[in-house]
Amino acid sequence: MRRSTLGLLLLQAAFVLSWSSGYIGAKLGTQGGDAFNLLFWRFLLVSLCLGLFLNVRLLNISWAQVRHYAVIGFLSQFLYLSCLYVAIQNGLPPGIAAIIAALQPLMTAALSTGSSAERSGGWQWAGLVVSFIGVSIVIAGQYGSGGAGVSLIMYLLPVAAALGLTMATLYERRSVHVQDAGLVLPLFIQSMWTLLGFTAAVLYTGTLSIPHDSDVLISIVWLTVFSTFVAYLSLWMLLRVMTATRVAALVYLEPPVTLVWAALMFGDVIYPSTYAGIAVVVSGLILLRLKRPTVVCAS
Repeated sequence: MRRSTLGLLLLQAAFVLSWSSGYIGAKLGTQGGDAFNLLFWRFLLVSLCLGLFLNVRLLNISWAQVRHYAVIGFLSQFLYLSCLYVAIQNGLPPGIAAIIAALQPLMTAALSTGSSAERSGGWQWAGLVVSFIGVSIVIAGQYGSGGAGVSLIMYLLPVAAALGLTMATLYERRSVHVQDAGLVLPLFIQSMWTLLGFTAAVLYTGTLSIPHDSDVLISIVWLTVFSTFVAYLSLWMLLRVMTATRVAALVYLEPPVTLVWAALMFGDVIYPSTYAGIAVVVSGLILLRLKRPTVVCAS
């Protein structure tokens, strides 16, 4: 195997593992603490690290950038992570949360109506419906096999998380782009607004506290290093050598990786219905990826 091929495989593995690690870190941290408090300390650490790295470049931030990335940060970080972490804190297995949240690329593809090149067709909507059926199979199997102790609302929260991320993606695509800010500055602005959101959340719920539990402390560092910095760095590096479509396809490796990881680390049970549901979701993905006929406009 050539060095470049091996390097690409390792980079893809780092991408999948780092993004999957967010679900594992969420369960590790919420077992001994509150979801909002965990996220507050995570984004405080992330913001401090990014602020120190950017240093004087922070003086060049424009209000247009602040407004633009504030919307994206609210939808893709505050709303997305709040829904996922609260669900996992209340008993939803990380692997199941990952399967449900993996609907996001399908939602984005089906709801993309901005241009004729990305407009959704019948196959795309069929793929989304089939994938929803697959996720429903996973939820029904989980709920009927000992998961009834988890409220159905907790199964719906990852759907809301996926919808929030979809809205952020569509907003980014349709916005009038401000000047190119690179990767780190947008992440800093989003993280700062997310930190403000979680500051309000912990103050409102009265859950703000200094972590003392070792699992919570490990989780904060885990989520900062792997689920934030390694995840975004690997994404950026992959986008330099692969198409966005191929990178997006790697997202569908996250649920099975998270399922196995959670089973090994926490003893989570993987039911036969989960495998069946994943197979149906994959079928929906295949339908979604079917090429649409090229429309030739008359001149």
